[in-house]
This record gives sequence, structure tokens and C-alpha cells, in this order.
Amino acid sequence: MATREMNQLRSELDQSGAQTALVRGTYAPPRPPETVTVEPGVVATVGPAGRSAPLYVTAEATSGRTIRRYDGRNAGAAADRAAELAAERDPRAVWLCERGQIRSWWGVGIADLLERRLATAARRADARLVVWTDDGDESVAAVEDDEAVEDRYDVVVGP
Repeated sequence: MATREMNQLRSELDQSGAQTALVRGTYAPPRPPETVTVEPGVVATVGPAGRSAPLYVTAEATSGRTIRRYDGRNAGAAADRAAELAAERDPRAVWLCERGQIRSWWGVGIADLLERRLATAARRADARLVVWTDDGDESVAAVEDDEAVEDRYDVVVGP
């Protein structure tokens, strides 16, 4: 997503007063200012213990950048750290990036856990929760439609 498109999206969300948004059909831009993000790594390995892939928690602020890597099998620790950073850094937004990938690698339960915990952290920090999904998996889109996505988000952007 280009800077101009990101600024337009931010403006639309600000005007709408939305506190929760689902952005479909695109990837989150890298290094958003004043934002805490949780996103999966780009590579997973499969071994005797199952799939292993990292989750990254990042906070961009004027005071600097923080990056932490967590084992994706411990999504709760990643969510806890994101909540701590949201409380410390006073972000404008909390992002869950590549939700479709998280669902694919760890399952719907982990994606939902992360989303719930990040929504709580965003509310406490008076920040907006933005969930990004590229909708590459048609079964994910079908599940979202079945779960009445519009009831979980103030705004749904994209196709």
C-alpha cells in the first residue's frame, strides 16, 4: 500500500470515527508510525514437533523502534508484549497483519485470540485496531462472511 493510499485510508477512518477496521485485499505497509504491530514471519519450518514460525511484535514511535520475535506457538506472549507496548508507547493504532497467513499456519483459534487481545489493548490505549488480510485464501473469506464480519468491525475496507 503506497503512502498516499495509506494516508487516504487513515483519513477515512479518522472521519468515520471507527475504532476497529478490517482491511481486505492488501498487505499492511511496513513501519507505520505510532503503531504497534503483530505479524507472522515470512518463513515457517516443519519438523517432528510440527510447524514452527515466528510472530513479530513491533512498535514504531518517535522515541524509537522496538522489535521482538516470539515463537508462533506462544501467541499469548506476543499478544501480552503488544499490549505492554500499546500501554507504554501511546500509539495511534494497533495492527494485526496478515491475518489470513496466521489462520493458515496456526489456525482460526490463534488468529481470534490475537485479535481479541489486541482489540482489548487498543481500547485501553485509546487506539484504533486495524486487521489486515490479503484474502488470498477463499476459505478464509467464506468463514469471515459466515461470522458476520460487519458485526466485529466498525469499518470494512476493500473488495
